[in-house]
Amino acid sequence: MSGEDGYATERRGRSISVQSNDSSQSMPSVASPVQYAQSCSSLMYTATPGTLKVERPVYNQVDFDSGFEPSNRPKKPVKEHVRTFFSKNCICSKEKTKEFFLHLFPCINIMRNYQFPGWLIGDMVAGLTVGIMHLPQGMAYALLAKMPPIVGLYVSFFPVLMYFFFGTSKHISIGTFAVICLMVGESVVRETGDLEALVTDSVPGGNGTNGSLTSGDSSGITSEELDNKKIEIATALTLLVGLWQITMGIFRMGFLTIYLSDALISGFTTGAACHVFTTQVKYVFGLHIPRSSEPFKIIKTYVSIFSNITKTNFAAVIISVTCILCLALVKECINARYRSRMKMPVPIELIVVVLGTLVSYLAKLHENFNVTVVGHIPTGIPAPKVPPTEHMGALIGDSFAVAIVAFSISVSMGKLLARKHDYEVTPNQELVAYGLMNIFSSFFNCFAACASLSRSLVQDNVGGRTQLAAVFSSVLILIVLLVLGPLFQTLPNAVLASIILVALKGMFLQFKDLKNLWHICKFDFAIWLVTWLAVVLLGVAMGLIIGVGFSLLTVVFRTQSPYTCLYGRVPHTDIYRDKTAYKVCKEIPGIKIFHFESALYYANAEHFRRKIFSQTGANPVTLKKARNKLEEKQKKMEEKMKKEEEKNGKVHENGDAMTQEGSVVLENCDVEEPPNDFKERTAALSFNIHHVIIDCSSVSYIDSGGVKMLSQVMSDYKEVGVAVFLAHCKRRVRKMFRKAGLHKKHEQDLLYITIHDAVIAALRSQHDLLNELKRDASVSCVHEEVTVGRRRTNSLRNRASTEAMQQIPESASDEDGDEGLKCEESTYL
Repeated sequence: MSGEDGYATERRGRSISVQSNDSSQSMPSVASPVQYAQSCSSLMYTATPGTLKVERPVYNQVDFDSGFEPSNRPKKPVKEHVRTFFSKNCICSKEKTKEFFLHLFPCINIMRNYQFPGWLIGDMVAGLTVGIMHLPQGMAYALLAKMPPIVGLYVSFFPVLMYFFFGTSKHISIGTFAVICLMVGESVVRETGDLEALVTDSVPGGNGTNGSLTSGDSSGITSEELDNKKIEIATALTLLVGLWQITMGIFRMGFLTIYLSDALISGFTTGAACHVFTTQVKYVFGLHIPRSSEPFKIIKTYVSIFSNITKTNFAAVIISVTCILCLALVKECINARYRSRMKMPVPIELIVVVLGTLVSYLAKLHENFNVTVVGHIPTGIPAPKVPPTEHMGALIGDSFAVAIVAFSISVSMGKLLARKHDYEVTPNQELVAYGLMNIFSSFFNCFAACASLSRSLVQDNVGGRTQLAAVFSSVLILIVLLVLGPLFQTLPNAVLASIILVALKGMFLQFKDLKNLWHICKFDFAIWLVTWLAVVLLGVAMGLIIGVGFSLLTVVFRTQSPYTCLYGRVPHTDIYRDKTAYKVCKEIPGIKIFHFESALYYANAEHFRRKIFSQTGANPVTLKKARNKLEEKQKKMEEKMKKEEEKNGKVHENGDAMTQEGSVVLENCDVEEPPNDFKERTAALSFNIHHVIIDCSSVSYIDSGGVKMLSQVMSDYKEVGVAVFLAHCKRRVRKMFRKAGLHKKHEQDLLYITIHDAVIAALRSQHDLLNELKRDASVSCVHEEVTVGRRRTNSLRNRASTEAMQQIPESASDEDGDEGLKCEESTYL
């Protein structure tokens, strides 16, 4: 068919036509669906851009629903949902059993698809590289958790093996992480703070936990007993963390992390990095300072450091500065610069640990210079032991915070690497995996584990393909636990502190996010800043609570005062847009189109009322007050005139005319020279509109308070002779209107499917403006069939649709129907 031909197709009361230069050619008004699709296809690819005109009746919502007979969305009762859930998940069959175990053990599918031996070399190199990083980081981060260094190696072994079986991420590295270690350490210190003062066997210059044993009074405790107490508290916390995570995984509560936005996590981890940095400063200067409590812990700690700065151990300072320089230079000048040329990064942390241990052993730094060292490191694997329960009541809140933060950080890292390698990470299964690994490792003297950002990136960059790399790293850690552990007894704590300080660089670089957030979203900027300040000043746990609360509060702020504007019509179209954004848009005389860009509920209902009155320039409340005042003034004048007439005994025949003239003034609101006492209300009587159209396309939800406010606004406008139409109301909103009985209080034809329908309906009596719209040759015009009543229109529509449906051939393909539907929508839009 030629693109210049003119077609007119009607289907279920809707006709589409294309005006062309040759208007003599036309198609029948009712066509079969196949012809309809073919004609629409030719219209979509018209060679010359002619004038496209969509012709259909003006639809309010009642007419549209009666003509097209919408079906109710299927609703299942609660019993049906429960039955469906149990039928899918609780049927014991061979297929369900297989599916359950494959879902519970993702490692089965991973290993079934393993490409041997192509991936083996990469996983082996990645595993050994990450294992080398585990050694210094595990011992260093154990200091943050207030644990003996050997416990950090346990965390680098047991959780890693458990995640291999149950985790869905192929690339993250489970183990110690600074933020989680800090949160565990704060809980441990809070529960054991009173016991540290009773330690009787620590010696000056020792590490405070594994010093040389001396005889003390019977009322004190030994450092070994204090360490055991700390381990008991940490394992109890870890068990609770695992229980929280596995419970959330079973009940599919992985969605909870959506309330921890990227800005919140970034601000939280940066604030936690400030705490981590502060806790390591004392090791750099070789100081022994008392524990500070929240709030303002960082400020109190630095006050103590500067108060004891004269007791600085210069040997520890020299060791720290040397290690920091070596770590920073190798990481920035070699590993970062030549990353693409090296098979694996230089293991500078391990080199520093080995050299520091060797120098400390040969120079006897602990004996000669009072440098704090790691101390005794036991060999072997600890025997399993059930965590004690007496501290669990005080640790429930802390455990929930650790569970949420650890899960959020790990899943975020897992999803980042999964997108890079094109596979999926299942959040609910990840919760189960984290829960099982924490529960299992709590029986082996471990604290809560988490994915490490730095180790995960290294594992990916050096060629790791699956979690088999974790097995190789665990083998290396096992060798250290069984054989090499005692060799690190002379390692200075200043070396471990230096490793931690250099590793914090990535977290501190998150301060750069503030500049981008300021330009992108001020709310995210505020979330980042408030969370960071709360964590730094009030502590990690309280800061997290405040950050989450403020983040949720910003959602209320955004909907409490949403954006509102007036729409205008784009010339030669049926498109309506914001007048302030599109200067070409013009208002239609006598009509105000108000756009509300949010859900309408109790919190922003008053904002809606205030904005629609102010932006339309028509406040019916002010107008009613002005009219009442005018009526009172007029009554007083009439009474005064009657008294004068009675006094003079004369009857003025022009009283009725005056009353009638006064009524005309009130109705037209047009007074040429009002009296002086009427001038204050002249502005309120000057607006001249007859319709207000509310665009509800962005109103996704409305509650009873919103319906009540909307009804009140409509009633206020009705009292002053202004009609209110609603356009683009979603199904959920219309359902709320029906429940609230809005149609009983107002006319049923106030809902229209588009803004243009509402505009045409509002211009029924304005023939000049309506004809001007119809004469617009380029507009996709929707016109009202005024010559046919509503009943006759519906009858013809149903008859035409029935005839069209009877002509559908049985061989008509779905592809043709879909193509026609697409064309129908595109030609109208």
